[in-house]
Amino acid sequence: MITRRHLLAGAATGTVLIVAGCTGDAPTTPPGPLPPDSTETPRVDPNTHRVVTRTPSADTVIPAGPDGAIAASRALLAAATAVVVVAAAPASAAPTAVATPSPATATPSPTASADPTASADPTASPEPAPGDDPYTAAAALALELGIPAFPDSPGLAAELDRLQTRTVFAHGSPQHVGDREVVPAPATAAEVDLPGLPAQTEPPPVLALAAPATDPLTQSVLAAAKLTATEATHPGMTADTTASVKQHEGPLLAVGDGFGTAEQFAAQARATRTAPELPGGGIVPFPTHHMVALYGHPQTAALGMMGEQPPAAAVERLNKLLAQYREHMPDKTVMGSFEIIATVASAAPGADGDYTYQTPVELLMPWIEAAEANDIYVVLDLQPGRKSFLTQAQHYEDLLKRPTVGLALDPEWRLKPDQKHLRQIGQVHIDEVNEVGAWLADLVQANDLPPKVLTLHQFQTRMIIERERLDTSRPEIQYLVHVDGQGPQGSKQATWEVIRRGLPDSVFLGWKNFEDEDTPMLTPKQTVEQVHPTPHFISYQ
Repeated sequence: MITRRHLLAGAATGTVLIVAGCTGDAPTTPPGPLPPDSTETPRVDPNTHRVVTRTPSADTVIPAGPDGAIAASRALLAAATAVVVVAAAPASAAPTAVATPSPATATPSPTASADPTASADPTASPEPAPGDDPYTAAAALALELGIPAFPDSPGLAAELDRLQTRTVFAHGSPQHVGDREVVPAPATAAEVDLPGLPAQTEPPPVLALAAPATDPLTQSVLAAAKLTATEATHPGMTADTTASVKQHEGPLLAVGDGFGTAEQFAAQARATRTAPELPGGGIVPFPTHHMVALYGHPQTAALGMMGEQPPAAAVERLNKLLAQYREHMPDKTVMGSFEIIATVASAAPGADGDYTYQTPVELLMPWIEAAEANDIYVVLDLQPGRKSFLTQAQHYEDLLKRPTVGLALDPEWRLKPDQKHLRQIGQVHIDEVNEVGAWLADLVQANDLPPKVLTLHQFQTRMIIERERLDTSRPEIQYLVHVDGQGPQGSKQATWEVIRRGLPDSVFLGWKNFEDEDTPMLTPKQTVEQVHPTPHFISYQ
């Protein structure tokens, strides 16, 4: 049992560095959060432990990894007179990401009464059982005590000074805690009988979002601030997160990977508040939505099903197809899409000698307007010939500023300066793809748009040179590799396996059903049952 008497005894023997004041009564009401931009240093009673929160002045992104806990503390805490610290662990004992704890539902262990005869050994930390993760154990203790937990790091002492920390519960022997009382971390809060613990405080008016893999120490800081983070990687990820963001008037806090910089996250928040929601809610296409698309060109039936009828009839045809997929994917949100070939590979060089036909915007608009009126996502497909993908994408910039218009790059039709179509399968270097991705991401951020789908068509590994260097770091872009294999189903499945191999987890997958070339073409039921993992984009040509 750790009590004030044992801390005093520890001080007498030199095993505790500094002793706080005498025992006193804990405050009867939790302290409220400091307002944004406050430079006030909260006054803390030396006789009891407290956690005081603060309100960030703007939307804030907390990084993943070992620096996350201190960054979260700087954003959310004004004082924490007791903390848990984990000494630096060997490389093999990295923190284990766990589900975000909920301070609203966590039940602290009961605090035992002071026992003058109890004995505690303040000179040695408890030995964890084999296989125990000290980070998870530290976070669990911190949650029970209502205080934050931190990894030992060179910047920690300064942060503990700012927090007016007096007592450190240590896992191991931390080296960066400064001159303050250090006691071995007990196994549970039931072994702690100190005034003010478990700490109570008022949460700041902050809406917190956390990526699925958030380290437990960072989560402990959120819990100490009495915040429960919603699992999401974008403020508009779902109907619920979108509604919460629209209703929330204070700052947002994003924790972990996937949110980008603070500036990028602020643009995501603005888009969430203003952009139209997709069917089923939220403004983010994937992974919360699965799309079924008709592919083709407005001026001909020869290039795919979409162009076999005018826009209104295409909407009706697509809706019938969607009904079948919804029947076989009852637990998924399935929405429609038009993948429109905006630039068409041409056998003739054309006026520019680039072997590509750029469809006039006015011919695309009836299709885009019909799509927008019927909750259909549009993807503009580029077959650039000798032009660069970026040049063609920029030609349709005004269309890409619309919130539900994405982009597709088709390397099959990307020619070198001396090549012509149908004499070889085209290819593109990943640098050109990344160039388009960066431009499109900047367009999304500058115009407060939802994340855009950027599709890469591929059926041979050689079609995208050095694909392993695909830059997926921008949160404004959702990459999708569309596997375009055709023919017998065995061959298509083999192509599917080869193309999806080595893709980052953040890249989604698309599957194409060819009406004339597949032998046989899968039915919607067969597509759902036989193609694994389930594609997020299924198109028909």
